[in-house]
Amino acid sequence: MRVSVVIPTTGRISLRATLDALGRQEQAPPFEVIVAVDGGPVPDVAGIEVVRLPERRGVSAARNAAVERAQGDLIGFLDDDVLPGPRWLAVLTERLGAVDAVAGRILEDVEPGALSRLRRLAFDNRDRVNGATVDYLNGGNFGVRARLLRQVGGFDVRFVKSQDRELARRLIGAGGTIGYAAGMVVRHRGAYDLAGLLRGRYRAGKAAATMAAAGDLTSVGPRSARETYGANLAVLALRHGPLIGAYAALSMAAHRMGRRAGYGS
Repeated sequence: MRVSVVIPTTGRISLRATLDALGRQEQAPPFEVIVAVDGGPVPDVAGIEVVRLPERRGVSAARNAAVERAQGDLIGFLDDDVLPGPRWLAVLTERLGAVDAVAGRILEDVEPGALSRLRRLAFDNRDRVNGATVDYLNGGNFGVRARLLRQVGGFDVRFVKSQDRELARRLIGAGGTIGYAAGMVVRHRGAYDLAGLLRGRYRAGKAAATMAAAGDLTSVGPRSARETYGANLAVLALRHGPLIGAYAALSMAAHRMGRRAGYGS
């Protein structure tokens, strides 16, 4: 099996480290890497195929453009700010021998500050509650059989948030199975601010409302603090401090506001 690895980017310097980590893969199958540039400058990535959109059209359009070029039987997706573990490709290939798509684990490298710690809580809780199969995908770390991805039409460019969850719904609707592989791990180090948190959570709520309006809750995602962060707001504040509790409360409030507003750009 040949794998195509798709990495969308707007030109962040962290892309270089992502590519270097792919160059250190152990027991990897034959693979190619396609960098999809969303309207930004073409990065200096000698030996790597690059597809560039002439203007910013969003991460879904960038991923779809790369998929059109992909030659692999399997397609893996990474973000340009993650570091895949040394067996990322090996585990992806192994799991896609048994399921149609696979979501991997994201380990947040905690930076100073409560927002980074809150993000770590969400990722760790997801890993803790996941079973062998799940109903979601995370665009920064997943793989899928190329034929099924093309069959369902790739990413829906109308979604500015939760594009990966919306894709998961259609994969499952087409009869596909999504597995979870904790060993298919990437490390992520994000730069967070409160405005970005609230904006992202609001948009995620709007996307969830659109999916729920179809009468099917598949892949809509967590709705409570316990489902999102592993505990209710009071317990979060007791365990992790009042600032974490306050940010979690704002996060959940933004998500509720988005759900009430309904989806839109």
